[in-house]
Amino acid sequence: MGRFLALYTGGKDSHTAMLIAMKDLGMEPSLLLTIITPRDDSYLLHTINTRWAGIHASLMSIPIKIAKIDGHNEEDEVLKVIESSSRETGADAIVTGGIASMYQKKRFDKIARSLGLDHIAPLWGQDQERVLKLEVLEYNVKFSIVAAMAMGLTEEWLGKMIENKEDVEILIRLAKKYMFSPVGEGGEYESFVVSSPLFRCKRLIPVGKKVWFSTGWGYYEIHDIRIEKGCF
Repeated sequence: MGRFLALYTGGKDSHTAMLIAMKDLGMEPSLLLTIITPRDDSYLLHTINTRWAGIHASLMSIPIKIAKIDGHNEEDEVLKVIESSSRETGADAIVTGGIASMYQKKRFDKIARSLGLDHIAPLWGQDQERVLKLEVLEYNVKFSIVAAMAMGLTEEWLGKMIENKEDVEILIRLAKKYMFSPVGEGGEYESFVVSSPLFRCKRLIPVGKKVWFSTGWGYYEIHDIRIEKGCF
């Protein structure tokens, strides 16, 4: 059984990738690694509401390291954080939630190779509609949309929960109509996981406000999170 660092954002893709590594590949998470950059235009790192990933770590009883970088040379900075974290934890691999970004895949491949680690990206290259169904309907990972940046995703989508077959089908139909990625892989939307089999029968209720711009995009700024008990 190998040990891995999960490059973790609190979003659905990094969470599902970790879940697959644990449940299907029999690996053990040594650390959730959340890397925060000040750059809003980062192609390598997720930036929305990442500071709340610690709530997930607490619910899953997995250690978390939140590393802030200055963003001037993201690839080198990320490499250094992964290097120190893997050395501290004895991890054999990094696990990422990338699906179609060749930019991310090549860079995490390069980083892992340079450190003698495996790079496991279990969602990589899969059909994107299939991935969304897999995440929500098979792995039971439910999420809130916390940023909307694609035509068709209006202000009403901010804070919307995606948690059942109907929600998934509506999102897929909208993605087809407006020709955006149904999993948000191109930055069309960002997500925050609110329920998972790893959360020990607890569900998160994000509390915050919508921030919407006249240019047709916005985000849901989480101010607090309530925790409900019960299996969902």
